[in-house]
Amino acid sequence: MLKNINIFYSNCFRIIWKIGAIYTVIFCFTASNVFAASDTIILARGEDSTTMDLHKTSRSVDYQVMDSIYGNLMALDLNGNVSPNYAEKMTVSDDGLTYRFTMREGIKCHDGTPFDAAAVKWNFDRATDPDIANPMASRYGDIAESYVEGNDYVLKLKTAFSALPAYAGEMPIMCPSSIQGDEVVPIGAGPWKFVSWDRGNEIVLERNEDYVNYNPIVKNPGPPYMKRLVWKVIPEATARMAALKAGEVTFIEPSLPDAAALVNSSEFKMDTAPLSAQKPYFGFTTGIAPFNDVRARRAIAHAINRQQIADIAFEGLVKPNYCPISPGLFGHNEEFCKKYAPVYDPEKGKSLLAELGYNSDNPLEIILQTGVSDGWGKTLEVVQQQLNDIGVKSKIEYTGWGEFRTSIKERNLATEGTPVVWMGGMSGVDPDYVLFLWNYPGGPQNQGIDNPALQQLLLDQRTTTGAARLEVLNEIQKFLLENVYEVLLVSPGWSFLTLYKSNVEGFQRKHVVIPVFNDVKIN
Repeated sequence: MLKNINIFYSNCFRIIWKIGAIYTVIFCFTASNVFAASDTIILARGEDSTTMDLHKTSRSVDYQVMDSIYGNLMALDLNGNVSPNYAEKMTVSDDGLTYRFTMREGIKCHDGTPFDAAAVKWNFDRATDPDIANPMASRYGDIAESYVEGNDYVLKLKTAFSALPAYAGEMPIMCPSSIQGDEVVPIGAGPWKFVSWDRGNEIVLERNEDYVNYNPIVKNPGPPYMKRLVWKVIPEATARMAALKAGEVTFIEPSLPDAAALVNSSEFKMDTAPLSAQKPYFGFTTGIAPFNDVRARRAIAHAINRQQIADIAFEGLVKPNYCPISPGLFGHNEEFCKKYAPVYDPEKGKSLLAELGYNSDNPLEIILQTGVSDGWGKTLEVVQQQLNDIGVKSKIEYTGWGEFRTSIKERNLATEGTPVVWMGGMSGVDPDYVLFLWNYPGGPQNQGIDNPALQQLLLDQRTTTGAARLEVLNEIQKFLLENVYEVLLVSPGWSFLTLYKSNVEGFQRKHVVIPVFNDVKIN
């Protein structure tokens, strides 16, 4: 019998001989549990990373893995305060133009090369190199010069940048040896070391035995408790849920229906990414009539019932949001935003459409478009019915994110064709992302707004602090809401929920949607 069990453990599907099939299945899951609980964390998610090159992506699915490998220059505590990390100190000049990061001595990259001020300078230089075309380059500020001085990296800016401390608090740092010709071999000084990547299937990491923790969110002072961390791709939510229940994986990204059903379960725990500052929103192809007229954009906004979206599309796990700056960030003020955001008023929407010549005999016909994300396709279905109630006919285009981005970038630059209401999303650690979204020319979907007054406000919020910055941010939000360039929907707003069994301890998230596994233990 022992011989049979040993063979079965190595390949449970070979031994059905002398053992009933139902017992084979049960034992197979038990064996998987033993493996997972002993030394390996397996997180099942719906899609794979696209790159390990830190400076060529803005996607959360990429950052989640890279953050575990590369680690961060500084750290943010649970309240968003900047704390020491690989840099033991950050000092800022009174004029806000000079930053000095003093690096800890003795920190090594996974390959043994030094993780020092020179490595940080290499990151800033590469991240802001126009040839790299980093979509997150604006987070590094408008650099005048930078240099290494002993154990310090000194950064001098052309203009003050109020968001840089927050960005430094969540900024991963690659080791220069990661770039090997045209290849990227991810090497950092973080808690997890890269082992392998089977694209479309899994990324395997192992713990960094030399890791020393300085992040205030993490309790474990040394290497992660578990030996391996596997990011497993299981596209179907039902299959992810089955794998979790069977003990084949430790964590999953659940579907919204599963999350809603299990949010109060004693058998499972769920993390809802409370520090994510997520916001989905609607934008418009403003170069295509009638969305080049604010009345048409306002008519669409008046048709949108946010509470219905929250209850139906997101299973009641979110709440309505009216602000361009997400809940939890400096500048968010729901009461302020409600003064300027068009509220749900279908009759007002009909009236505005009538002013533009649209009626039952000549209905406005549009496209509703977004990329695949849990709850987002359902949002378009809900909004399609809401728009139908005011006489707007819509066709839904719900595609993969690559196809969506390619399409909407072209449509946002077009001046003719079918008008589009498109659904995008954003999260961050600082309201400075308003510049990332609406800078002209640019924006992640070519959505930048050609308005000199707004563009100056977007720059001004970077160079002011405190009450002065809040005043500028309020002006930006007022402009976006009154002119209906952005229709906010709900918050948090999309997936990256994490479900796991109650015998797992120590899981948490940093800001945005970055999971932290250093403290994880499986009982």
